[in-house]
Amino acid sequence: NLQQTERQRREFTANVSHELKTPMTTIAGYTDGILDGTIPPEQEKKYLRTISSETKRLNRLVRSMLDLSRMQSEGVETLRQRSFDITDALAQTLVLFESKINAKHLEVAALLPEDPILVCGDADAITQVIYNLLENAVKFADPSSELGVSLFKQGERAYVSVRNHGPTIPPEELPLLFDRFHKADKSRSADRDGYGLGLYIVKTILNNHGEDIVVTSRDGVTEFTFSLTLKQK
Repeated sequence: NLQQTERQRREFTANVSHELKTPMTTIAGYTDGILDGTIPPEQEKKYLRTISSETKRLNRLVRSMLDLSRMQSEGVETLRQRSFDITDALAQTLVLFESKINAKHLEVAALLPEDPILVCGDADAITQVIYNLLENAVKFADPSSELGVSLFKQGERAYVSVRNHGPTIPPEELPLLFDRFHKADKSRSADRDGYGLGLYIVKTILNNHGEDIVVTSRDGVTEFTFSLTLKQK
């Protein structure tokens, strides 16, 4: 309803404003410090690196917000009229993480069918879902551990699963993971990229498709599994 939509919009604006304020304050403070001489010349490079990093973070945050507004404008029926090969989307997205996977010496266990699997939806949006889940899985995986990606069919749906070995997420945190800007624990909060929009975007895209996602985390294994409707022949 309109009241709920308006409330969500206000909450989102408040959250985004809060999140934008931190890097903007840092950038302005350090820039002024360099210009007025508070930061000595020999320290400038160090602070310029921070300014560069925070500018990139701002850029990612703004891009995520634009993605969200675009996705929230599309309805389930519109999305279900399109179809694409989820096997190909998974394989192509996995390739994008090759250097990060190699840098952490991760072993990839990919259980993907050889044949195409056609599902209903927006290929770009679902690729974003896969990207965000893989990004988190790689980021929080223990070095030299196994990264699992699988795709299987059951009934009228396809299921995509992304699994990593790393810190166990406490049970009470699991339902909060998809909240806007939620940071699961202190180690994740310390991560400058951990502003929580990634999983919120995942949930928003899947909701818009009329699909669902579940997460489990026990004994150091965290797994995200989401559904997609198979294209009817």
